[in-house]
Amino acid sequence: MRLFHKLFFSGILLGSLILTGSMYSADPKATNQLPEIIPGTQSPKKLPPLGEVTKIIQGQFAGLKYYQAGDLITRNQVRPIFKQLQKAGWDVKEQKEILNRVHADNDFLATQLRTPKGIKFMRKISRLPGGYDRLDHILVMPYGKRRIKEFINSPGGNLMIEYMTTTKGGKNLGKYLSQTKTGKGFNAPTRRIYTEAQLVQVLQKAYVKATQQNKRKN
Repeated sequence: MRLFHKLFFSGILLGSLILTGSMYSADPKATNQLPEIIPGTQSPKKLPPLGEVTKIIQGQFAGLKYYQAGDLITRNQVRPIFKQLQKAGWDVKEQKEILNRVHADNDFLATQLRTPKGIKFMRKISRLPGGYDRLDHILVMPYGKRRIKEFINSPGGNLMIEYMTTTKGGKNLGKYLSQTKTGKGFNAPTRRIYTEAQLVQVLQKAYVKATQQNKRKN
């Protein structure tokens, strides 16, 4: 049965993705008063400990109803973290860049993975290496949205993503799709941040950078 699903969905992808791939404030007024803080003399803020940063991130997601580790995260879930970090003493300079790498709540993929069937599908493919990345790659290909809906709503639809990410045949399929106009880099990870664990890694790197910058200023 698993082989049937793999062959069935592989045929769908090759037929629809490959063959159709070739289609398509105002400045404040000057005063005579001296500024309260002379520029260049203010000490950098002391950052909160890294352990506290991690706890803030984990606490945000732990408080979300129905959330499980590995679920696709969205901007509205991530945005409050930056406010909490700011209160703790860290104003994350990369906030905008990081938020742009997270799916918006009304993105196609985010909305599809919030349906009852989408949640079941998501929690199966989230365990696969690059599972979310493959969905994003499929999304930009011809009939990509239709294919993703079929995967979500078909019994065993997750098996095609498993095939793509864990087998030699799946990797070869990805290489072939990479040669099409809309499938470039099909096997490669995207720059998206999909999960809580990935967000923790990104913020840890930003924290190290901020720590080094503070040391240079002192």
